[in-house]
Amino acid sequence: MKVVILICVSVLVCLSAFAEVDQSSQPREADCDKYTNSVCTREFDPVCGDDGNTYSTECVLCMENKNRNQHVKIMHKGRCGSP
Repeated sequence: MKVVILICVSVLVCLSAFAEVDQSSQPREADCDKYTNSVCTREFDPVCGDDGNTYSTECVLCMENKNRNQHVKIMHKGRCGSP
């Protein structure tokens, strides 16, 4: 009985890991509404844009989009090249 439970739990963990990877492979919109004051903090919480560039924070990506009149989405959290 313990072996069956262990196998079921292992399968569920593996499936949830694959589901998370599938969701993160799609670019998502940055939540720029929360950065309306045009000032970003100096923290380092990098995001990878769908343009292949790493931005130090989501706020910086939003400000770059605004300043350059572009529409870069977030591919994933972290630096580009390290999913």
